[in-house]
Amino acid sequence: MNLFYRNFDSSDRIRSGAMHLSAAAARLAVSIVLSIPQLPDAVWSDFKRLLTVDVLWGLCIVLAGWIIATVIGGMVGLAVNGLLIAYGVVELWDQLKEIAASVKQWIATAYQATNSSELTAAGKHFAAALSSGGMTVLELIVTHRVFRAVEGRLRQAIPTPQWLNKQYEDAVRQRERGKSSTQPKELARKGADAVGTLRGPGAKRAAESFPTEGVVLTGLVLGVAAVGGVALAISGSGGRGR
Repeated sequence: MNLFYRNFDSSDRIRSGAMHLSAAAARLAVSIVLSIPQLPDAVWSDFKRLLTVDVLWGLCIVLAGWIIATVIGGMVGLAVNGLLIAYGVVELWDQLKEIAASVKQWIATAYQATNSSELTAAGKHFAAALSSGGMTVLELIVTHRVFRAVEGRLRQAIPTPQWLNKQYEDAVRQRERGKSSTQPKELARKGADAVGTLRGPGAKRAAESFPTEGVVLTGLVLGVAAVGGVALAISGSGGRGR
């Protein structure tokens, strides 16, 4: 599996859904890190205050799960929605619809990215969104009582990748120098290579940390109305999935 994994095996929904979710969260996270050198000073100050690497990763898991459940849909959407229902994340759906309106171009570009150049472009969208008021929307999410209650549990299931800490530090150094010998595409390539930690035993541990098949089946029942309603809302605001 790599950073751009987006398959789904209906015969192994727990493990496959966890891998799909992990890779999507990783793409979002890499694009955010790539945006760091581009952020205005005032925005960067707020970014550092709100988004430690761990909080950033928890946010990306939530956002990735949300876009898969409400925009991508299908069996993978229902399975991932079922996993997140078990964590209570669906209580954030209304707030996440606000994010879709503010940063939907970033979310769509990062999720759909198939190479490092597209992740770099997504990072530019993220920087532009934060610079035009998106930081306020993100703050509403990361300080929300539900997010604060669940993000730690989500990171227990899918731990913050070690490579993300390294990329974050590299991006901060690049920002401080105003230039870097490591270009954005190289940072994205490192993320794509390092996401190998999500395959094999790592992916198995992540999948096993999620609720059992019974929880997913419960999620399929409980989540159908939520998935349909939010998908319609996103469609109305211009969001779409492939």
